[in-house]
Amino acid sequence: MISEIDINDWDKQDPVPLYSVPNKSYVQVGDVTLFFDHIDGMFSYCITSTNEVVHLSASALVVPLKRKDI
Repeated sequence: MISEIDINDWDKQDPVPLYSVPNKSYVQVGDVTLFFDHIDGMFSYCITSTNEVVHLSASALVVPLKRKDI
């Protein structure tokens, strides 16, 4: 899981609908970083840094995170 400590190792991309993000990716919604696992119908299966399950709408706007080239 990604934590607040290593968030600086990631670049924020432009906001996109969640359904256009590849499975098994990290995204941000507001100040919350989520691990996006997959779309399940109209909703998604995401996990917070504290291992709580979140079901965002598949059409929710999210900010994809991409690991910086170090």
